[in-house]
Amino acid sequence: MSELSQAQNLITPKNQIGLIGILLCAFSAPLIMPLNIIAISQRFIDATNGQIGTIATFETLSISIASIILSRIINRLDRRKIFITSAILVILGNILTILSPTLNYVILARVISGLGSGAIVATVVATIARGSNAQMTFALLNSGVGVMGVLLPFCLPIIIASNGMNGAYSFHLFISLFTFLFISFLTLSSDADDNQNTVSSYKGYAGWASMIGTSLIFLGHAGIFAFSAKIGATLGISVIQVGYVFMAGGLLTIFGPLLAGFIGQRFGSLFPCLILITILLVTGIILANVTSALIFFIVVPLCGMIPMILTPFFLGGMAKLDPSGSLAAAHPAFSTMGGAAGPVVMGYTIDMAGFTSIGWVLIVMVIVGTPLISLGLIEADKIKA
Repeated sequence: MSELSQAQNLITPKNQIGLIGILLCAFSAPLIMPLNIIAISQRFIDATNGQIGTIATFETLSISIASIILSRIINRLDRRKIFITSAILVILGNILTILSPTLNYVILARVISGLGSGAIVATVVATIARGSNAQMTFALLNSGVGVMGVLLPFCLPIIIASNGMNGAYSFHLFISLFTFLFISFLTLSSDADDNQNTVSSYKGYAGWASMIGTSLIFLGHAGIFAFSAKIGATLGISVIQVGYVFMAGGLLTIFGPLLAGFIGQRFGSLFPCLILITILLVTGIILANVTSALIFFIVVPLCGMIPMILTPFFLGGMAKLDPSGSLAAAHPAFSTMGGAAGPVVMGYTIDMAGFTSIGWVLIVMVIVGTPLISLGLIEADKIKA
């Protein structure tokens, strides 16, 4: 039996590399949504903020739908086949985006890609959650996201400046092709034992309440961060300069999750999550009201890195509540539900009341979401690893 198929077994370095590589290559476009929004808005110059935000919403909503479906049936399916099929969808969606003549076709293409990305992220997260070194592996995963957070903001602004939206999504297409290389790294067996659910799924309510709270927090973050590049443009900051700002956030994200992995193993999940949500609230409000380029350069990296550092703490707690991995596998669905609603909610809010109004939306999301997140994490911290 493969070590990845059995609950609470160690995930080897080779499988860690494979799982992390698969997710990063399939998820490059959602990882850099603000720059994608700039590229799309430059291609379709008559589109409103709400219409552009709708594209991001449909993509993240499709990720959410795929994630929630897979989270319920993942332990009964062949994971290697899921990875291969999903990678094909991601690649197809990127190709169709390049060929899209109108916004509606872009939406359809991003939905196809999002379904593949969602299936991959749910399968990767569920597989990691079944390992005894889950929290540290989640930390490594999010540090990998940090590496992508440096490379993508460096490359994409240059590509967008010279080749626009088609160039941006051609780059995402190129990256997605490497998914198949990392699939070959995995030592998943094809026998029935590989899909055997040896641990019963989580039956409580606190964990699911935390998932809902996460969705609200991610709504606030994704909504503000999706338009951070456009906020920068109002200050006279170019897309290339915004890319450099995102690179700074990526550098912070490389080391932040690793630190989170060590801290979470020793001090639990609740308190660090509360600290990070507070930082998100403060930086998000400042970003929504920023009038200085210097302040923009400071708060964007801090605001952007919060989900990547928060996630290892949160998923480490969820892995304690549900060693089968099903609860953790649902996290991408709930986080992307918020991520899906964020851009369209904030986009139309901006159209109606300007950028400063989205700070109030973030405040409401934090006030409602934080107590819900705390319910599951309090229960998780009572469980000894």
